[in-house]
Amino acid sequence: MDKLIANESNEEKLYLAITIATGVMAAVLAVALHHGIFYLRDLFETDKAFGPKAFILGGIAIFISGWLTTRKFPFTVGSGVPHVKLALAVYNGKIKMGSTVAKFITTTLALGSGVSLGREGPSVTIAAGFGSWLGDTFHLSKRRIKALVAVGSAGAISAGFHTPISAVVFTLEEVVGNLNAKVLGSIVISSVIASITAQFLTGGDALFSQLYYKLNDHRELFFYLVIGIVSGLLGPLWMKSVLALRKFNRTKMKNHRLTFIMIAFCSVGLLSHIHPGVLGSGQGTIENTLLSLILDPKVLITLFILKFISTSLCYSTGMSGGLFMPTLLMGATLGSIIGSIAGILFPEITSNTGAYALVGMGAFFVTVIRTPFTSVMIVFELTRDYHIMLPLMIANAIAYSISTRFGSQSIYERISEQDGIHLPTEEDNEALETLPVEESMIRDVISFHANLTIAECYEKVKASTITGYPILNNGRLIGMISKAEILSNHSKKNFDKKLSAICERKVIKIYPDQSLHVAFHRLKRFQISRLPVVSRLDDKKLVGIITAKEIVESFGYQIRQEENKVLPSS
Repeated sequence: MDKLIANESNEEKLYLAITIATGVMAAVLAVALHHGIFYLRDLFETDKAFGPKAFILGGIAIFISGWLTTRKFPFTVGSGVPHVKLALAVYNGKIKMGSTVAKFITTTLALGSGVSLGREGPSVTIAAGFGSWLGDTFHLSKRRIKALVAVGSAGAISAGFHTPISAVVFTLEEVVGNLNAKVLGSIVISSVIASITAQFLTGGDALFSQLYYKLNDHRELFFYLVIGIVSGLLGPLWMKSVLALRKFNRTKMKNHRLTFIMIAFCSVGLLSHIHPGVLGSGQGTIENTLLSLILDPKVLITLFILKFISTSLCYSTGMSGGLFMPTLLMGATLGSIIGSIAGILFPEITSNTGAYALVGMGAFFVTVIRTPFTSVMIVFELTRDYHIMLPLMIANAIAYSISTRFGSQSIYERISEQDGIHLPTEEDNEALETLPVEESMIRDVISFHANLTIAECYEKVKASTITGYPILNNGRLIGMISKAEILSNHSKKNFDKKLSAICERKVIKIYPDQSLHVAFHRLKRFQISRLPVVSRLDDKKLVGIITAKEIVESFGYQIRQEENKVLPSS
């Protein structure tokens, strides 16, 4: 056991070093992706209304990207976030380096062509893949490799948005799926290091100009409520449009997926002549709405409709690109529409329309990504404005509540379900997390006195199916012994040897109030068959014992109970 602990300590030090390296590289990769995309957009002239050059060069770029995605590297499809979650759930966090490199190339080419998607989701996939590769290269345990996937994800978001807190929260909420994850410390380290590295490389601070909005009149809350309601209805509608187009692509265009990508590209190019704000992720347009530089409701409505159509069309094709910034843009324009209408109706109470755009960003984001904590934090960190936090939280709560009535899953989960992939949810762990050990443990424990000899003990265990026993002295736990150890000593003729002399004194214990999840983790970590359950008031007082068998039986019973609550009795 001492050797096991020493090995784990050495791996912990190596893991910390790799965590730091992953955070730095996540920032480098995110910045490189950003500059690569903007270089191509400037070269291809796909950053403005499309001309012949943009259609030709951008078309070549998206064709190469689409060919790689549809023919060679299926991992590069879409934002990649569902694939990262799948890698965590099914492949123990292992992501092939070839797929990671391909994701960087396909994303740079696709977004360089000007299509209506963002780079943040792909950045998560690329950095997660790099973290996984480092962990695998240095032969870390499966648990550490999975943690490095989360570490890379957090670093990418932090570097891409300059939002270290939001990066931590998003990684826990969406990627890991558990706000109480044990990898929190590593995620925080990576997020902070990535943010610092990105700022060093770019010299940037907040992604948008610092804003100073405030609630001028309590009657404004009504319009913020309207933003929440409208977002709660339109967010699910946008998801349904993506799923419908994906279904069309899978059923009608199954042998022509690259053709569908080219149709989407040409459509975006044509729509850019109505308003160039439809192109790219929309970061510049978001800033214009936040600074109230776009006030005409007709222009705002046009922008929202164009982005709604173009983003759903592009994302449904499977081309390499993400949703973060386009989703924020749709929310910003939606908020600005309601803000501008409110300003026309009630000019005496309505504040700057930028405040409504700010609230709309978070409200629409939460209806699509379904990460309520992230949606609040990311808007705050992007703008560094806390004066509007109350309306933001109110609108988000309303939007989230309404949108979940149309389904509790995020766009990533809905897409995975459509593809026949069932990602794990937080509810999968709830049974083990909530069931305490005391409800499942064996209370009638078979134990041996410390002064019992091998010969005496052998007669009691030779026909038994139990593989381990607690050793007591005056009713107090002093160690554990396995059946194999007893049989081994008996075969060596150590008949007079007492159990106290050969039992394992370093006992791995558990308390009655701890969860079955903790018990299962300790059984696996220390590679033992059973855990003695001891009192919180006296860790030498044995109150029970628990094995994997009791955990599995209790978990199965809990699942049956939950099913009986849902299914009608026959």
